[in-house]
This record gives sequence, structure tokens and C-alpha cells, in this order.
Amino acid sequence: MKATIKTDPTKQALTVKQNDILSFLQDYVEEYGFPPTMKEIGDKFGFASTNAVTQYLVALEKKGYIRRSTKGASRGIQIVDFTPSPKHIVQTAPALHSPTHRSLAPMMNHQLQSVKNVVIVGDGTPQNPLSAFLSPRGQIKIDTDFFLPEGVQTDTAPPQLFAAIVSDDGMSAEALREGDVVIAKQQFSASEGDIVVALFHDTVLVRRFARVGMVSELEAATKTFPPISFHEGSGTVAIIGVVIGQMRKLYN
Repeated sequence: MKATIKTDPTKQALTVKQNDILSFLQDYVEEYGFPPTMKEIGDKFGFASTNAVTQYLVALEKKGYIRRSTKGASRGIQIVDFTPSPKHIVQTAPALHSPTHRSLAPMMNHQLQSVKNVVIVGDGTPQNPLSAFLSPRGQIKIDTDFFLPEGVQTDTAPPQLFAAIVSDDGMSAEALREGDVVIAKQQFSASEGDIVVALFHDTVLVRRFARVGMVSELEAATKTFPPISFHEGSGTVAIIGVVIGQMRKLYN
């Protein structure tokens, strides 16, 4: 069914095709928790190249419906004034009519309690690391018990988790590819060898943290991506989390 033209008195009107693309973006984020790639948009609408996709995204951005990453990240689209409710990992408890189902109730309640929404961080700056959390790309529903280590003390506050979209293939040699979603513990420091989510300029990067003498480095696993050297606290790079897990959409 063709989408209807959206009306917003504070924004310019959309053409039919622009509205269809915006509706697709919203539906995709609702389904998966993160935006589609340029190729996925092009495949959906039968565009011969991503140039046509870019033209429509530029128009939607000019009219105030989306924001795009200045670095051209694969999934660098944020939908303005839109709060997604991801559906792809929603769990529902079975009807507890039989004795067997009633016996499963405590376990199901525990599972449902551990399934929570976490934000997918957006663009931010090293000078203000929290800015990545203030302009999220969306949210994704995960089972936090799956990603947290066993034996976490229940009398202490659990780590704050968030998600980030891998923006390039710098870590592809370690099976972290562009477009993957990583789950990370929010923290602003790291230990030698940690895979971290970091802000460099206004880009979210996933890299391995290392120290070389008095200098810290973000090291890629792929040799074509040079290391990024920085002094901690200098404002050129900011670590915002340590990666503890990974999610990937598999294509048919």
C-alpha cells in the first residue's frame, strides 16, 4: 500500500517518492533498531545507483526530516522527531494456562526483565563525549543478561550498555564489519588491548586501544587503516565504551 503524504506544518511538504522513502526509513528502524544502508534503500526502490538515493536523502535533510552523518557512514541516518520501537527481538511470554507454563513463569519473568532497550549512539565530538548519547540514531532491544558476564554482583549497579554501528571496515580482520552493531559498556577509559567505541572528530569508530610509550593509539585490525595517535584528555579522541558483543543482520 502506497504511503500517504505526511503533513507537518513546521516542515516543507514532501513529494510522493520522498514520503515513501521516509516511510521506509521509519519502518526499517522500527523493525531492526538501526537505519538501512544506501544500498538497501536503492534496492528497495529499484534505483540503478546510490546517487539517486543520495539526492532523495539530501532533499529529506533540507526539508528537516532527517539528519545525515557528515562522514557518510554506511548507516549514518537519523530521523528527526521519531522515536522507534524496535520489534525484531521483542519477547512475549506464553499463555500460562497449563501447569507446565505456570512452572515456567518465574523464568519467563526473569527473561523479560533482562530484555531492555539500549540507545544506538549518534554523532558526537571528543570535546563533549556525552554528545553521542544525546543525539542517538535509535534504539535496539537486547537481552542484557546475554551480554554481561556471569557472576556480576547483584548488589552493585550493572554497567550501562549502549549500541554503536561500525562505520568502516577497519576491524574487518577481526570479523567486525561496516554496518555491524556492537554492544558496549559505557566507560571513558580502556585497558591495553580492549576493543573500544571512540569519537574521532565527529565520527564514531570501533578500534583496538593500545599504548605506545606515553602516547595512546586506536589501532585498526586491517592494515589499510592507519593507527590514530593521541594524548588522553587532549580532546582529539574520546573513548566512550568497551565492546562486549556484536550483532549482525544476515542477508539471504
